[in-house]
Parts: sequence; C-alpha cells; structure tokens
Amino acid sequence: MHVFVKSANEWLDGYIQDTIKQHIPEAVFYDDFENFPEDAEKTIQICNGWHLNPHFITLNKSKMGLLNAYPSSDGVSRKDHLARVIEYWTTKRPKSQLNNHWPLTVRLSLDYAEYVDESLAAADDLSLMYSLEDNEDKDPADREWWILKPALIDCGAGIRIFSTEEELANCLELAESDDEEEEEDSDPDGAFETPEDKEPETPLTLKLPGLDQLDGLVTATGKLKVGTDLDSSQKWLTNENERIPSASMRMFVAQRYIVSIPPIEGRKWHVRAYVMSLGRLKVYVYKELLTLLAVEKYQPPWKNPGLKSSLTNTSLQDSDEVAEMESMRSWDSIPDDILPGDWKADVFRQICQISGETLQAAAHTMADKFTPLDRCFELFAVDFLVDTDANAWLLEVNETPAFYQHGVAGPLSKRLMESVMSMAMQHIGHPGPEEQVEVRDRLVQVLDETNGLGKSNITMIVPEK
Repeated sequence: MHVFVKSANEWLDGYIQDTIKQHIPEAVFYDDFENFPEDAEKTIQICNGWHLNPHFITLNKSKMGLLNAYPSSDGVSRKDHLARVIEYWTTKRPKSQLNNHWPLTVRLSLDYAEYVDESLAAADDLSLMYSLEDNEDKDPADREWWILKPALIDCGAGIRIFSTEEELANCLELAESDDEEEEEDSDPDGAFETPEDKEPETPLTLKLPGLDQLDGLVTATGKLKVGTDLDSSQKWLTNENERIPSASMRMFVAQRYIVSIPPIEGRKWHVRAYVMSLGRLKVYVYKELLTLLAVEKYQPPWKNPGLKSSLTNTSLQDSDEVAEMESMRSWDSIPDDILPGDWKADVFRQICQISGETLQAAAHTMADKFTPLDRCFELFAVDFLVDTDANAWLLEVNETPAFYQHGVAGPLSKRLMESVMSMAMQHIGHPGPEEQVEVRDRLVQVLDETNGLGKSNITMIVPEK
C-alpha cells in the first residue's frame, strides 16, 4: 500500500499517518508526491483540496485506491447550488425535514447598486422583493430581516444584513458614470497623472480553484484581495463597512435572518457538526460538536447591525480574541438550562437527520455538482443555528474545513481524524485491530444510500489542464 499524506491541516498529518499504520503496518509512506510511483496498484492519498489534479491521475491508474475528496462537491459547498438542491428536493417532498430546517433562501445575481431592483425582479423567487417592499413602511423592529451571503466566498467576506432595498443597494458598489469613463478615455496613458495620483496596482492570481468563475476578476479593486500564502490563507478579505466590489462577487443568496436565538453569556452562537461522506454514499456525523460564539454581545439587527455581534464566524475574530473570549467551546460545556427540556439530544437528532438528507438530496438532484464515488470520501463542516424553540437551522456546508489547534478544538480535531481515517480504512477492507471498533463508534451513521444511488457509470476522472 503506497500512501501520501499532506492534508490542508498539516499539523494533523502525523495523527493521520499513525491511524493508517495501525490498520496497514506494512504501508509505504512518501513525503514528496513527485516520488510517488505512477504504477502503484494500491494507493491512499490524503491531500490538500487545492491540489487535486495529480492525485486524481494516480487514482485512475490504481486498481484499489482511496482519495479524501470527491470530483465535485459544489452542490453542497456553494450556497447558491445548495439552495437549488434543497428547493428541488423539498418541492417534491413536502414532508421533508429540510422544509422546517432551512431558512427561506433566495438566489440573486447582483452587480451594481443601481440595478438591485432588476435583480430582485429577475430572481426565481419573488419572496425577497415582496418582503423588502413590505418593510418600507414598518419600524425596523417589525421588519423581516435578511442576510446576504456570497455564493462562493467564505470566511465571512461580503456578508451583510439588510431589511430594505435601499440597504441592500448600499452594500454594493456604484457603477462608473459616463463622465468618469470619458475622462479615462481622454487620457488613456495617464499622461496627466502624477505618480502620487495613480492607484496602486492590485496583484491578481487565478491559482485558486474557482476564481476563474468569478466574473471580471481582472477589474477587482484593491479593497478585495486574496491571501498570498496559498497553503495557509486562501481567503478573501473585506471590511464590513466597504461596498462589495461587484466585479469580483456576482452570485449571492439572501436568507431570512433568524432573530430569536438563546444567547450564551449574551453572545450569539452556532453549532458545527463534522459530517463524513464515504463512498457512494454513506454519511456519518461525528458525536462531538463544536460551538462557535460571536465576539460581541448579541442585539437584534435593528439595534446593532455590526457583523461582530451578528456573525459567529471565527475568521472575523483575531486569534487573541478567540482565546480570550473562549469563542470555541465543546458542545457538552454549553449550559443545559438555556432552553427547556432535553434540548441538546433533540438538536443532535435534528443535525443527524438534516445532514443525511442534505447529502442525499444533492446526490439525487445535482449529480454533476455533487459526485460521490466509491473510491473517495470527504469530510464537511456543517453549521447550524439553534433558535429559542430548539429548532436547528442549516446555515451552510463547508468543504475542506479548517481545524483549530488551540483550546478544545485541537484535541477534538485529533479524535475526529482518527475516527474518520479508521472508517475510511474499514471501507477499503482494512478494519484494523479490535480497539478500532470503539474509535469508529464515535461516528454515527445517518444515511446509507448505496442501493438508492446504485453503481456510478464514471470510470475515470479527467483532471483539469
């Protein structure tokens, strides 16, 4: 068995290798993929999701292989695709769990602030347009509030909260006027500009997956940039008070904002579940959940529309803030009395049902965007918001999730990867010693769609050139 391990979270690689050795003691490990044998018949590849092409080539050639990514998982990881998956699925299944656990979501194609009304009218669902019209004559506290999320970008970039069409327009940049364009044309070479007048050039790159799909990337402004360290900082960075550059973000979703939540120490929070999708198609939920808290005290958006109060994304917080404010906590440490009854067990049951049905829906309704194959598996971080009725709302699905070394998240990540790899080893016929049964039991199986999907007709994965 030839094994290459270099994941997106390299600090976990040693634990991944140790788990593989427990199941396959004779496995041969490679530190450099260039030395990996091209004709290897048995392979295990745990790689960074940003470097999949050569790994799919190797998987094609092997007789028995395992890779930690599907050919495509955009059907769940892109917010606009996920919204379409759930729409298709629930339309034909009115009793689906997703009908009661997915906020009303409208897909939007937005460009400039001046054309917001046209975008609202062109949406597949007019619920947002009617809601914003009704809000005009209401006091802010009586309005229906919405949250705007870019379909492709994560880490909290480009997220805004709004309740009227004017507020939505204020989130977007203005189109250039004809006068400005004429001025630029009259001095095409910048002959009348001094060096101090010129805008600094923005370094651009198409090295990150998916960026070639962003319309007009070459016109991006200096206020939106990509982290230059591709191995550790594949992030878009924006300021919440700046307008969103429409040349770089085009597809969005607007979700109904859930106002009524039970705060923890006065702060908003959400639950992160780790969901393993294995082969074609078994789904497992890891028993240990992670709780992520906002950095500021929570107030409804009409009192405090600031993102640090309303958003629980830890990427909006400095590492010192995360540690000082204990923004990451174990699920078991959350007080039992913030909601009545045995609400924690009920929320976990909901999480299991929602996670399984979401991946099932994606595989059946958008197979070209979510392609589970027997020789692949993938780990997702699925985020849920819990309201005052102990109802778990699906927020988003994150592929190649980031793991945190500090606090409770570090030990949790190690135990999680041990369980994930043990389950993956069993999948390829190497269950390992008896004690690994307990390790695998940390994962709760919530779906087995092997018979429902049948055998895939995909025989080869052709990498992008």
